[in-house]
Amino acid sequence: MAQSLRTIATPQQLATTLQPLLINARLGLQQAKGFVPAPVSLTPWQLSTSQWQQARTAATLLGRLLERIAGDPCWLLQQTRALKDSASVPGAIWRTLSAIEPVRLTSRNLNLSRHDLLLTAGGWRWVESNPIAAGMGPLSARYQQLLAPLLPLPYVDNPALAAQAKLLAEAAIANAAGQPALLVMVIAEQEQNIFDQQLLTEAVRQHGVATERLTLNQLQQGQARGDKGFYLTDGRRVSVLYWRTGYNPLPQAADYWAFRASLEHTNLLQCPNLAGQLSGSKWLQHQLGLLLQQPSGRQQLAQRFGFSPAQLQLLQQLMVPSFAVADLTAEAVRAKLAAGYWYKTQQEGGGNVARYAQGWQRYQHYDSADLLMAPIHANIRCENFFSLKHGELLQNNSAGRISELGIFTLGSAASYGGYLCRSKASSSLEGGISHGAATLDLISLKPCCCSGFA
Repeated sequence: MAQSLRTIATPQQLATTLQPLLINARLGLQQAKGFVPAPVSLTPWQLSTSQWQQARTAATLLGRLLERIAGDPCWLLQQTRALKDSASVPGAIWRTLSAIEPVRLTSRNLNLSRHDLLLTAGGWRWVESNPIAAGMGPLSARYQQLLAPLLPLPYVDNPALAAQAKLLAEAAIANAAGQPALLVMVIAEQEQNIFDQQLLTEAVRQHGVATERLTLNQLQQGQARGDKGFYLTDGRRVSVLYWRTGYNPLPQAADYWAFRASLEHTNLLQCPNLAGQLSGSKWLQHQLGLLLQQPSGRQQLAQRFGFSPAQLQLLQQLMVPSFAVADLTAEAVRAKLAAGYWYKTQQEGGGNVARYAQGWQRYQHYDSADLLMAPIHANIRCENFFSLKHGELLQNNSAGRISELGIFTLGSAASYGGYLCRSKASSSLEGGISHGAATLDLISLKPCCCSGFA
């Protein structure tokens, strides 16, 4: 049993109490040496109510915009046509999707996205959106359940586990076509994030929906039938296909994209389908930034996707200037890198952002869709920052930390689906918990009625 609150008076006591709870809850990652607890913050990020509501509003607008764009694949392909020759996953998606006649695109998109934001002196800025494999929400919600009794603060609501499970389960039931509802989660061969995934699949099963976690090779043994259903080898019809992999280049790329194309002809609900995945590309983000700068672009977005001038103004404020590397001279690229611009490829995951000399090295072999994004000067957290990593209490009060907030949006309404907060050194370009660069953090509202650790 956990110690009472009155006995947890220091960060070390909190860390000592929390460590076995993390292990028992399997709140962490699967690595070569086995289960490893996730690095966690013991100093939740304090936001004002206004800042939190502004972030919620921003994520809702982004979620609705990208969901509506995913439902308009012709417009999406037109806006991302520069990806045609890109040797990236979004480039492969563009080529695959453009080769399919629109009338044959029968697989529908199920939106479960995460929109990553950084807070600056001028408000929130959009880092990127992830409509595929937007994970770690269930682990984040579980961590809040563990920490809140030990460190009572006015935490913001984080329904990531319950809300995401409800979305997936209800979608599977609605698309079951008179057969038992089945959700298949597609996972990597060497999956690290299995405990987050297991939390979610267990919650889905509580709604009466069967679940399977299959690798791509296992999934490809299934087949589509004449009724446009997709069936596993044991004869079960899949209701929802939930992709937790497929965003990085794969060894058997040709077979993979042919398979993904075949799924677009089925009646599957995919989270996401190809258009949904492409809507999260950095190139579309770049294009949206350009459109929102221009009155004609804002008018186009208003007419096509039903946004008001006030909503478009809020979206415009989220944007960060970006430039296509292919449109710049070498001198211009060098100058922007010297000014701190981020060199971003179209690939997802860690290792795809570089600055300064590393950015210049990337430029020597640039892809046609590589981008330079203006630096986001995120607010530095100046308080003493305590964290727990590999069972060791760490304190950082000199280098400064920044926190990145990812808000999940669900379904066509882009309803609130919880959040993931990650904190890292302000000098770090990597924000992934699995890479060890960031800690899993929580958010509380200020002013706090209960103080944390000084």
